[in-house]
Amino acid sequence: MDDMKTKTVSELAELFGVTRQAMNKRVKSLDTKFVEKNEKNVTVVNAEGIHELEGLYGKVVTAKAEVLEENADKGSEVALKTDDATSAAYEMISALMKDKNAEIERLNSQLISKDQQLNVKDAQIAEKDVQIKKQQELMEKALTDQKQFFTDLQEQLKTTDNKGFFGRLFGKK
Repeated sequence: MDDMKTKTVSELAELFGVTRQAMNKRVKSLDTKFVEKNEKNVTVVNAEGIHELEGLYGKVVTAKAEVLEENADKGSEVALKTDDATSAAYEMISALMKDKNAEIERLNSQLISKDQQLNVKDAQIAEKDVQIKKQQELMEKALTDQKQFFTDLQEQLKTTDNKGFFGRLFGKK
């Protein structure tokens, strides 16, 4: 079986840079003249089907193989075209990698910024926790003082209940 004559769904997915599931869905939508079964009863796409997929995805994956097949008898000219195709592919991949690296750097800087924001928020939350604890302690102290005040007031009322109005007013016993 020639390298570009037929390809399995997994091989095509790798070539086109999509998931196997996406490629399987795309292959199922192809005309039956582009799809066949190999000796292992696995669904494969023939060369015409691969060209059809290239048109659908807008990506050429067979160009290098076609250049080699068409110009196999021209020797050095084929090597030159292959080198041109390889360098063009390398330049395209390099440009894509630069774009992806720039995107990764942008996302990393966003993550760092978010981490710093989270650290500030954590510090603010810790400060609020301390403030809440202090407020609870003050409330507890105020309640204790209030209870003590009422207890003292009740004691005074008990001692002053036996006195008359003028006795309480002038402090006589």
